[in-house]
Amino acid sequence: MSEAKAPESLTWAFLRAHPEDAARVLESLPPADVIALMQALPARITARALSNLRPSLAAAVLHGVDRNRGSALLAMLDTSMAARVLRQVTEERRIALLAQLRTAKGMALRVILTVPDNSAGAWVDADCLTLTGKVSAHAARERIAAGSGSAERIVVLDEQMRPVSWIIPHDLLRAAAATPVSQIAVPIPAVLTAATPLSAALMNPAWSQSPVLPVTTRLGSFIGMLHHERLRQVYEQDIASRGRDVASASGALANGYWQGVTGVLRGALGLLPPVRSVAEIPDER
Repeated sequence: MSEAKAPESLTWAFLRAHPEDAARVLESLPPADVIALMQALPARITARALSNLRPSLAAAVLHGVDRNRGSALLAMLDTSMAARVLRQVTEERRIALLAQLRTAKGMALRVILTVPDNSAGAWVDADCLTLTGKVSAHAARERIAAGSGSAERIVVLDEQMRPVSWIIPHDLLRAAAATPVSQIAVPIPAVLTAATPLSAALMNPAWSQSPVLPVTTRLGSFIGMLHHERLRQVYEQDIASRGRDVASASGALANGYWQGVTGVLRGALGLLPPVRSVAEIPDER
């Protein structure tokens, strides 16, 4: 490995292996440098670090990179982080990014952005598998194997995209291949609406029966799944932010460590090529 390539290779490795630490380092750099790094390196390398940046800086990145790179990064963020970042970009940029995100996540984000941060809908996971009741058990198993979303519970939707029941994975695994999933689906203990306040959502007794619950629009259309552990964390953070300042993380690691990794990233920035035009950059979505 040449000396010229060493900082760049170390940057890739650091971003992959330590995205949270990398985010803290990036937050100490000028925003223009962070944008340059996110534009120059593949989205699959930088997305995890981006997801750990404070939302205001992540929003600056989505403004600063070109539209293709911005939509590729947005697609790799979890739904709640993507919503938090999109709330802080201009309306024009938000519309442009969502226009390129023609997926279930994009549709969910459009709904999520209409509810406040302290509501259940702001923290749903839209990367989850849904089925119709006519799908066979074999086809459902194939979709689970091919997908990357959550499968703790598989929601069965009606023709109006409303959740009517759900499937527990171990029941699906035991079912005969030709069995319609509607025959092995069980009732959903509760469905939350997107506008439900965090405190009210947390008190729902259905959490004793399931670690996840479906969230819908006011009219009943499915948006995504809310995880109890995520809800609890967000609620506690919301309470803490009102009562006391968040402790600084700057003293968590030794100064020498931060100086070292900051030097690696700064060194890599000096090796980055000029930002290419939009036409030259492949769409990574």
